[in-house]
Amino acid sequence: MREDYEPFENAEEVWFWFCGCIMARDGGLRSCNDFKGKIRNCEVADIYRIIKKMKLNHQITNRHLRVMVKWGQLECSPYYHYRAKRSEIRLWDEGLHALEGWLLSKGIITL
Repeated sequence: MREDYEPFENAEEVWFWFCGCIMARDGGLRSCNDFKGKIRNCEVADIYRIIKKMKLNHQITNRHLRVMVKWGQLECSPYYHYRAKRSEIRLWDEGLHALEGWLLSKGIITL
């Protein structure tokens, strides 16, 4: 594990970072060296694998992922947006709570 990285504070920060990296890749970013973000203690592929495991273990559903991707792309928690539905807030919370357990077990975030 790298020693010169900036740690994540929580699962929400990891999720926004992950979505930002995916959007940068979709926008044409080819190399990690081109990304102007902070150095982190994991790679995008690590988070992707965790999401796949969560889905296979039925910890999250497609509905969770749709909501998480929507708000991740907006770079805003549904709590702070006036148009967010209660169901989106609930799915956001459930998804991030499940993700947090995996991130803690992998050492990507700490309490």
